[in-house]
Amino acid sequence: MLDVKERNVFKSIEKEKVLNELVKIFGKNNVSDKSHDLYPYSYDMTESPRHMPDFVVLPETVSEIVQLVKFCNSHEIPIVPYVSGNNVGGLTIPQHGGIMCDMGKRMKKIIKVHESNMYAILEPGVTFGQLKKVLDENYPNLKYGYAYAPPYASVVANVLLTGLTNLSCSYGGMADWINGLEVILNSGDIVRTGSCFISKEFKDDNWFVRYPIPDLTGLFVGWQGMTGIVTKCAVQLWPKKEFNTALLAIVYGSETCAELIREFGRTECCEDVSAVNLEVAKMGYGITKPKKLEKEPDYALFVSISGNTKELFDAKINYVTKVFEKIKERTKNKKLLLTNFITFAKILGKEFSQFYDLPGVLTPLYDWNGLTWVGSYANPDNLGPLMDKCYKLFKEYDIGPILYMKSMKSSHYCIFRPIVRYQKYKEEEKVKELQKKFLEVMLEYDCVPYKAPIWMTEKVKERCDPNWVKLLEKIKDTMDPNKIFNPGRWGL
Repeated sequence: MLDVKERNVFKSIEKEKVLNELVKIFGKNNVSDKSHDLYPYSYDMTESPRHMPDFVVLPETVSEIVQLVKFCNSHEIPIVPYVSGNNVGGLTIPQHGGIMCDMGKRMKKIIKVHESNMYAILEPGVTFGQLKKVLDENYPNLKYGYAYAPPYASVVANVLLTGLTNLSCSYGGMADWINGLEVILNSGDIVRTGSCFISKEFKDDNWFVRYPIPDLTGLFVGWQGMTGIVTKCAVQLWPKKEFNTALLAIVYGSETCAELIREFGRTECCEDVSAVNLEVAKMGYGITKPKKLEKEPDYALFVSISGNTKELFDAKINYVTKVFEKIKERTKNKKLLLTNFITFAKILGKEFSQFYDLPGVLTPLYDWNGLTWVGSYANPDNLGPLMDKCYKLFKEYDIGPILYMKSMKSSHYCIFRPIVRYQKYKEEEKVKELQKKFLEVMLEYDCVPYKAPIWMTEKVKERCDPNWVKLLEKIKDTMDPNKIFNPGRWGL
């Protein structure tokens, strides 16, 4: 069995008594301390060090989690909230043992879809695939944004980590779409944030906005479960438009690709603007180890456009095309090509449509048992050099390059993410070294880390505003004085 880090989590109570208490709360079938049940929670796809929990529980109700939190707080036992374990970065690996609170198995209710106010109240275990199915079958005029993640990934987990979707060019990160939360604090008290705070009892028809009250929701966004356990989340939905298409740009040169990403986003015509290096585009054919030939283009750029009327839809396509032609003329790059992606995908085969039909899995990404990244929110002006320098690092370490970029919120910022596939237990040391090199480059250009693992937050804290770190520590101390909520994250 893997060891946990040094922390005596049972200093005030015997482990057997903890087990008995957990069985009382959750029932015998929903608690385990068996190593074969615990081991899957000790690691993820990344190079993050492995640590075993002591127990796993499968809650079904909020009251069960309230009892768990009160019990753990009184005995200073760590709790790690867990849903599906898909978040790359070791975010749910229990650094100090304790109890895994797996809400992905039994807390999967879509509590409310409010059609007129366009929001849905979700439990943590609701998946992207589940939400899409319910909306498609029962609310055909509404849609949600879907991440470049498997259909079984948790919506709420991605929301709380400020994830991104195929609507992020229009609407920003997923945390911007939160109307309200229900959270269990360290005391066991239940707090609701957003407009739903206005009533003393739970109602499902008043979760329509996050402001203008003090933004307490931010105390739980991006915190990786360190300040409380979220049990409900209201997410904004969007009207489904009648006319939809996608464009594909074939691009030579990182600076041109960066300019297209930025300028397409600024048109306010695109729901999604994302780009990958050519090797990743070839994965759409199902090629496991793609290679770029000498005269092939460097990047493929995907643009989603929609409209409620044919006139508006056509006008958006025409304007995006004009922007493309201006950049093509200015750069004198005759090799640039803009075409209809859906038609292109039909010619190449249904596998290639994975870049457009979401949620879904780009299968070759998972042909290895290791997958990791240094993800970031980046300044759009710095995208070109980031792409060049990180691509060279891939080549230097003889690892197949995977670069992913996206315009966010009309190009106010962008996503930059070098992704590494590798063989766990064989290539981890090389991957760790490469990851550190990526981070050095990205911090040089003031990138903000996304879903940051512990090793990354340690490097970030060395160079960031020290008063920001002090405030972070004060908030953690106030919200979680006994350090029971996912301890160890951000070095806290």
